[in-house]
Amino acid sequence: MGKTALALTAGHAAIEAGYFDGSVFIDLHGYDESPVQGGQALEAFLRALGVAYDAVPEAVEERAALYRTELAALASQGRRLLIVADNALSVDQVRLLLPGNGAHRLLVTSRHTLATLNARLLDLGVLGPQAAVALLRHALLTANPTDRRVTKADTALEELASLCGHLPLALHISAALLILEPCQTITELNAELTTAQSRLSFLDDGERAVRASFGLSYRRLPPDYAALFRLLALNPGPDIGLGAAAVLADLPLPTVRIVLRSLVQAHLLVCLNQRWSMHDLVRDYASELAHSVSNPPQHTAAEGAGQEAATEQARLHRRLLEHYATTTVSACARLGVQAASPAPDDFADRNEALAWLDDERANLTGSVAAAADAGHHDIAVNLPVVLYDYFTWRGYYDDLISVTKIACRIAHQTGALAAEAGAWNNLGIALSEASRYEEAFRAYDRALGLFTSLGNENERGKVLNGLGLALWEYGRPAEALRAHQEAVAIQRVTGDLREQAAALNNLSLALQDLEDYAEACAAAEEAASHFQGLGDTADEASALCTAAFALQASGKIKEAHAACRRALTASRAAGNPLTEAATLMTCAQLDDLTTQQQIDYLLQAEAACERANAAELRATALSGIGLAFTAAGERDQAVAHFGRAQRLFEELGLTKQAAEVGEEIAALQS
Repeated sequence: MGKTALALTAGHAAIEAGYFDGSVFIDLHGYDESPVQGGQALEAFLRALGVAYDAVPEAVEERAALYRTELAALASQGRRLLIVADNALSVDQVRLLLPGNGAHRLLVTSRHTLATLNARLLDLGVLGPQAAVALLRHALLTANPTDRRVTKADTALEELASLCGHLPLALHISAALLILEPCQTITELNAELTTAQSRLSFLDDGERAVRASFGLSYRRLPPDYAALFRLLALNPGPDIGLGAAAVLADLPLPTVRIVLRSLVQAHLLVCLNQRWSMHDLVRDYASELAHSVSNPPQHTAAEGAGQEAATEQARLHRRLLEHYATTTVSACARLGVQAASPAPDDFADRNEALAWLDDERANLTGSVAAAADAGHHDIAVNLPVVLYDYFTWRGYYDDLISVTKIACRIAHQTGALAAEAGAWNNLGIALSEASRYEEAFRAYDRALGLFTSLGNENERGKVLNGLGLALWEYGRPAEALRAHQEAVAIQRVTGDLREQAAALNNLSLALQDLEDYAEACAAAEEAASHFQGLGDTADEASALCTAAFALQASGKIKEAHAACRRALTASRAAGNPLTEAATLMTCAQLDDLTTQQQIDYLLQAEAACERANAAELRATALSGIGLAFTAAGERDQAVAHFGRAQRLFEELGLTKQAAEVGEEIAALQS
């Protein structure tokens, strides 16, 4: 982290500024095999203070007393001394070096947070991106002021700094590698770092190595602390909560908390909001250690112990993945329509479940890939199915696509045809939601083929319904109509009311595009009635919105408004802000609304989108508010809401929509 460099730089600056009259320095080698002992440090300081060799006492206590006497004598002369103890292992190693006089100061550097030293603590983190680039630029230009690689490669330098994790030691080593090879471009070095099997092996300039630096801290850990450090590399996401860490370690929560606290003090972990994480390069180091346990040496005397350790590590890894999978089942159960009453040892309510899912999102997506790699096929296939409700609730369709593709692959490899068919259907839905329709059609075709071969008509009807909706969204209503009609017919035979209602709702959409409004109204109303009977208020709201558009298209404006009011009541009862937002957006599109009524609906929709974390829909709502204010002649309000919409579209990378909103702003400001 640059502790020594900072201490030396600050020390020199303090002396130059007149805060001190001089300084003494010692490297305590705290993490070496033979660290400097307190008595040895005192002897070195006494010699530096001018005490003759034969006048240095043998006993440590006598050396400490003489040390304080010498410092007191300097203080009585009005002289102030800065004492620097570098690379300390523990408080005990530096306690005897405390000056004991207000005139002098002791500056200590350590890989550990020495919390009991009763000193002002300064924890160093990695450099910021700009400072990291500045360090690289300074190192290269110091070696060669005419180095043209620095002047023409700002973006490449930023990438190199990022690959080094903004860690000062790694940055210095990378700069040294470039200095040693003046013909190598920064882009070429970045490519080598990116493709290197191990960044830790690459970050070694012959004199300094990142791996060796981490090893100094690791070797000082007690065995059980070192074991948890290795195990944490198996966590599939970027950070871990206390409960998951306890599951991984197979230890009680209080014990694990103590170990985690010690790893934070050793600066091998970072704790933020009760979640523990590693710097990227530290994680690489821990992963190497975990890999070495998983792949013990063969045909050696230690082979038996190595195999036992590998088996135990694999057991704990499986245990962690099972924890994420089973807890996800409990959390996602709270997202359903029957999720109001708490159960023992479960999440108290939907908000608590969503909070856990949000915290663990990266770990849950990572668990699917980790389970597939480790051969835990049951988790790799089943967890994406459980996550479906959460990802669709939050609108995280990219995550859903990623994990469901893995489920498709693993189910196919293991011959689990029913699971594979279900995964292809879910993938079709996710791809449709992401507007990747051609891919969605191929996924639905795979699902249809598998369910047909299995003779499962109910599931085939579900797939046809999804396929029909995708066809309708893609602008092919006639094909969509045929798919939905077949789906409705199948579900009437199977007696599955929920799937029948879903197919009827989507059938109404296709009928509206084909201008058969009477049949469209009937299909949507029947769908809403089924959903109401099932207690599914979210889907009831969706069906009522479909009915409202059909009624409006057929000229029944009052009935359309009444359907929308019913939909809004149902959507709020569902408790899903995304459903509420979609319903409000529908209400705002009805005819015969005053401008203020339209604005009120859209403002409520925008607020609901924010609660639902639905950024794109929120930007669309803001754009609609801008249009409504434009129609009302309120130019300033229109520009303000258009501006917010434009910024959101830009953040999402939706440049076309951002440009369209920009044109509206320009027209208002012209």
